[in-house]
Amino acid sequence: MAALTNKVLRSQVIFWSSVRPVLASQKLDIGGVDGRQPSRGFPTSKHWLIKWRLLRSKKVLQIELPKFVELKSEKKNREDKTPDELRMEMKKEGRLPPRTFQELPLNISCTRSIMEPFKPPEGDGKHSSLLSSHLSDTVSRMLKGPKSLNHIRKLKKFENFNESEFALESQNIVIEAQALLQDIFKNQERLHELVTEKAFPEMVHGLEYKTMVWSLVETVEPPKVVHVRTETMITEDNVFSQVTVRLHTKQTLAIYDRFGRLMYGDPILPKSVVEYVIMEKWISDTYGRWRIHGKILPDSATPRDNLIKTYKVPKFSPLPPAEINKETTKETKVDKVDTPELATA
Repeated sequence: MAALTNKVLRSQVIFWSSVRPVLASQKLDIGGVDGRQPSRGFPTSKHWLIKWRLLRSKKVLQIELPKFVELKSEKKNREDKTPDELRMEMKKEGRLPPRTFQELPLNISCTRSIMEPFKPPEGDGKHSSLLSSHLSDTVSRMLKGPKSLNHIRKLKKFENFNESEFALESQNIVIEAQALLQDIFKNQERLHELVTEKAFPEMVHGLEYKTMVWSLVETVEPPKVVHVRTETMITEDNVFSQVTVRLHTKQTLAIYDRFGRLMYGDPILPKSVVEYVIMEKWISDTYGRWRIHGKILPDSATPRDNLIKTYKVPKFSPLPPAEINKETTKETKVDKVDTPELATA
């Protein structure tokens, strides 16, 4: 064993005695005295022979990465593969099989209902305030006063709530949202800031292929707050608030179909409209904002006019004249002659 080690050491000394002048002429750093990498007393995984330095610097490992983006041609080829081949391909690339989730996403930024909806008085905006029905509504509102005061008191713990200022602010939000509905695709981001996730599909439904023209003519009566409710969700710290605002304005509304024909309303004739808009806010959230959550339609409201739907009349080519066989006509005539007629009294 000792003789073998002596032979190895002698061969190394002979090799370095022949290689050192060449390395000195090329001005290459050989690391230490014996050509080894400096390790400072720690073990190193690098090979100490200097002749492999260039090869180590040029060393490249080819790794098969998974196909994050598939080409269209590859997608067509995937359709022709069997489920077992797809499974082996996904297993080779290290991908898990897709999972189908039937659970709907949970959104807690707004509620999905209306808390104790306000009941508008009958004939609001049409009859006088001295009617008996209106007087009974005022009495019922006075009886419900302490409950509303408790909800207002709870709302004021989170923010400075002033009914008159809030009514004007909510009216401006409603006006801006109605104006943005004239172009849904362009103003979609801003609409989500003014409308809750519950009310957005209700407002946008049916306007994708129609043109809406809306304008505010005047405010008949100043807006006012008529109903305030607060409610907790899941935990006591998670609090939502809903405020019902009464708006009495004059508006013009016209809806055109995709062919430019008038379907509903009138672009010139203004109408007096009384609306009960529900504003909602996640008051326990520091970045919460008041948004439109829904509307209350009174039972005594007049029914809406039907939409005037227009259709394109199809043009059919005339049918060719039917060919009648003479034999069939003769048979029918013979049958008529042979059959006796019934006598009538």
